[in-house]
Amino acid sequence: MSQKTTVSVRNAMGRTGALLMAMAVLCVIDGLTAQMRQEQNMFQMLAGGEMVVNGPMPPDTAELRDLVIEGATDVIRLAPEEIYKGFWMGGLMWKGEARAASDATPGAYTVSVRGEKEEKPHPALTFTFRIYPDGPSLRANAAEYVMRYIGFHPYAVAATLFPLAIACGLTVFILAKKMERDMAGQGKAEIYMLKRSPEGLQISFGLGTDQGLEPGVLVSVRNEAGLTVGRATVTRCTETDAIAVLAGDGQAELGNLVSLERSPPGGG
Repeated sequence: MSQKTTVSVRNAMGRTGALLMAMAVLCVIDGLTAQMRQEQNMFQMLAGGEMVVNGPMPPDTAELRDLVIEGATDVIRLAPEEIYKGFWMGGLMWKGEARAASDATPGAYTVSVRGEKEEKPHPALTFTFRIYPDGPSLRANAAEYVMRYIGFHPYAVAATLFPLAIACGLTVFILAKKMERDMAGQGKAEIYMLKRSPEGLQISFGLGTDQGLEPGVLVSVRNEAGLTVGRATVTRCTETDAIAVLAGDGQAELGNLVSLERSPPGGG
């Protein structure tokens, strides 16, 4: 693969990775904000469908057998199955399954949960189940925009996009390292940092004493078109990196190429 092709692939993968990551973040935001766009304790389903439902245990209620299920129980069968400790407040919660009857008529049905000693259920334990006639209707009324338009839950889409974005990032990293090695072997490197100083514009790049650089050495700076846009004098360098100051009105941008021009006066 030529250097030009490597650069093109690296740039394309970088843009793709950034796009995928942005889309994944938007999907997560869609999923998190969906509950704010929907009525509290509102669940959407099809006839014959099922879903997991949970809620706080009513006061003075410690066992599942003490829970009283009321409402449209002939259409929605709500069956608490286990008790667990809540994550945020540490209070007791119950979790169970809600199943709609296979012959349920489309519409909204309310089911509530209360303790045996309570006369009426707490609002947090009153659930509305809206049954739709078919999948397209259910999808069109989903609170999540991603679900409406592509038919998948936003968290599932995000879980798919995140690994792809990471793979793009790793590809960019591998290609960048390959480019660094190839260009260093040719006495070239990309500028990876710019800094203003009293002496002038400082440029940092990945060439060092391993490539024959030392303070006083002149390097040339070329843009993407291959045109020389400035010359700089090396002021500091390590084995693999160097800092140089551009002379006069020389210009430089991140990604410009630096190459060795000539040795310092008096050099071997």
